[in-house]
Amino acid sequence: MVEAATESPAPAEPVSTEPATASMRRPQSNSPPPTPSPAPQTASSLQKMKEQGMYRNQYFKDAECFDCGHKFKTGRSAKSANCPACGAYISLEDVEINMTSTQPVKTRGNVLIRKRGRLSASSVHCRDLDCQGIIEANVTCTGDASFRSTGSIIGEIRCNRFVVEKGADVAFLNPVHATEVEIQARVTGTIYSTGPVLITSNGSVNGDVTARSVSIEPGGELNGAMNIVRGKQPPPTMAPAPVA
Repeated sequence: MVEAATESPAPAEPVSTEPATASMRRPQSNSPPPTPSPAPQTASSLQKMKEQGMYRNQYFKDAECFDCGHKFKTGRSAKSANCPACGAYISLEDVEINMTSTQPVKTRGNVLIRKRGRLSASSVHCRDLDCQGIIEANVTCTGDASFRSTGSIIGEIRCNRFVVEKGADVAFLNPVHATEVEIQARVTGTIYSTGPVLITSNGSVNGDVTARSVSIEPGGELNGAMNIVRGKQPPPTMAPAPVA
């Protein structure tokens, strides 16, 4: 009697307990990574900005009282202010003249005289003057005085930097006083400078020049006396105001 052979069952495969992460991946995003937020400004960084003048230059501007000479800071967008020392009113507005005017100007802003503008007044006090027309007044600028006009200018000019730009042909009937002078066109008059005077290749001066140094580029002309001074020049007296 033949016994039937019985097959032994195959051993079961071991079941893996590790998670199937290889076959399940997150889809990748094409968007750029988020921008990290800037580091907050500390008290030391703000103090450094104030020391460097960045904070003040951004929100404030300089002002000076006409009456007592007190210098202070005011808002950059302010149109006027009162002196903290004496309480005097100070205009900070810019002035633009494009026709004939006889009103004196007294502001710590800038003055622009257009090509068709003509100012005949006793005095002009401003920061920067840009004259493209005619002015008949004693001018005092704490900044630059630039001229692009043709004709005669009546009244003394006192400024920090005096510039006669290309294309001008102007005669100053009263002296010009500045700390720095640059002549780029034809000028007739007497110039006093406590600093350097530069006559460019297109510039010419018909008159006397007194300065700490005088530089004349090739092509420039000086038809007059040249006085070089080493010491500090005494400030000459202001001429009488022109009659409007």
